[in-house]
Amino acid sequence: MRSLLLVLLVSYTSATVYQDCGSVGSDVQFSVEGCEAPPCLLYRGTTMNIGFQFISSATTDTLTIDATANIGGVEVPWVGIDTNGCLSTTCPISAGSSVDWNMPVEILAEYPAITTVVTFKLVDSSGASQTCALLPATLV
Repeated sequence: MRSLLLVLLVSYTSATVYQDCGSVGSDVQFSVEGCEAPPCLLYRGTTMNIGFQFISSATTDTLTIDATANIGGVEVPWVGIDTNGCLSTTCPISAGSSVDWNMPVEILAEYPAITTVVTFKLVDSSGASQTCALLPATLV
């Protein structure tokens, strides 16, 4: 029983505090490795894991990753991310199903050392954002 409680506590505390930006999926949790509260420190030249756990609001054959950083008021695509979200979970996804999506993300050494707001979305085949997270981050 203690082991189960510890596993549940670790799972619960590993979520990162973020601002939802229009998720249509429910019970959305977002996690960034090594970050519980913003601003998250993203170390250039490293790889870190990010993840979403959510209940899908619709059946979808695909998930597309839409990741951007706000630089000077402009949403700039996150270079180096494969946008096929189905590489990190099993597609198709049924409405009402629980989705556990995790992927390693490269923080390229070429990225500028800046403070920004990063947006991560998982977009379904109809164009709806099943998940959408805004996260203040500092690239160091």
